[in-house]
Amino acid sequence: MTKRILVITQYFYPENFRINDLVLELKNRGHEITVLTGLPNYPKGEYFEGYSVEKNCDEIWNDIHVYRCKLRPRKTGSLNLVRNYFSFVKAANKKLKELEDKKFDLIYVFEVSPITVALPAIKFKKKKHIPIIINIQDLWPENIIAVAGITNSIIIGLINIMVNYIYKHCDIILTASPSFVSKIQERVEDKDKVRYWPQYSTVEKTNEEVDIYDKDYFNIVFTGNIGEAQGIDLAIEAARELKEEKICWHFVGDGRNRAKLENLVREYGLENTVKFYGFHPENEIPKYLKDADAALLILKPNPVFEMTIPAKLQTYLACGVPILGCVSGEGKRIIEESGAGIVSDSVSVSDLIKVCREFLDLKQSDLDKYKDMAFCYGKDKFNKNTLIIFLEKLMDKVLCEGD
Repeated sequence: MTKRILVITQYFYPENFRINDLVLELKNRGHEITVLTGLPNYPKGEYFEGYSVEKNCDEIWNDIHVYRCKLRPRKTGSLNLVRNYFSFVKAANKKLKELEDKKFDLIYVFEVSPITVALPAIKFKKKKHIPIIINIQDLWPENIIAVAGITNSIIIGLINIMVNYIYKHCDIILTASPSFVSKIQERVEDKDKVRYWPQYSTVEKTNEEVDIYDKDYFNIVFTGNIGEAQGIDLAIEAARELKEEKICWHFVGDGRNRAKLENLVREYGLENTVKFYGFHPENEIPKYLKDADAALLILKPNPVFEMTIPAKLQTYLACGVPILGCVSGEGKRIIEESGAGIVSDSVSVSDLIKVCREFLDLKQSDLDKYKDMAFCYGKDKFNKNTLIIFLEKLMDKVLCEGD
């Protein structure tokens, strides 16, 4: 059944988020999609070229209407981040007034922090009397406590009230990790409305390649956001200790910590074996993974991060690359369960070094086995077509219940 879906997401193309692919998939399956989003400014915190609060940035992207809210850029610092979050709420409420005459069957909210993205959706739901499906990527307040270091009990209490309000008014709650399910169910009366729906990889294996790997070295690649949570500083410390080994580290991505980490590489004199390539769109990532000997999955230890399945993990699996893990919780579980690589006992420089040396001792046949295990597990557990069919069935269910 064709559905008219309003997607509300603070982040959207040209920002690099999985919601971009899901929107295209739903549109290609015959659904009528409208997107309400912000001005792109992630991850650097500055508006992308061509976007500005000084002009109307609404656009047509792949035959999809994209309405842009004039939110404040993230910039740097916690205060600016809070301003960014709430400026979206204010601007989205204003922008939704332009959409009141349009007909929608349901609202789909994509929540990568902040969860405040759902507030305009709930207000619009009450006006239009249509259901909301929310896709939770980050747990609140747990995530904001971990990332921003908030400890004030009054602030945390207010966030908890807001989170409970949001969950109460959403008809289906999708979680990106099985560890999220019980946490969210504790907050709602209807436990059945909370469902595990993992992210799928938006890319596949490719025969394309990049000429960056020296075959005389063991090449480890990391792709994605380079922030504090990713723990790339641990990898650089490991590279310093392993500088006599023939290991080359490749970081494909961008983020707030990149400049600081590049300075650290220069300070340690590691420019020949630790290399940064900047941001590349998701569809280019497979060619960076194709000839890598291992893909690095690393997250600093934190109870919230332990419950999270990093999106890059699905990409590594889909591209069939052995995984070198320095991660705990869900990430560690999947590497061990899949047999797709080796994961450290703890998230530390010493244990990361230990795993690197284990990889160096492997035969090519061992690496090939990890490649096969990674690809098969990804195809089985994170199959794109299967997951989207399941989502469409949930949409049918929530619409039938509303009739």
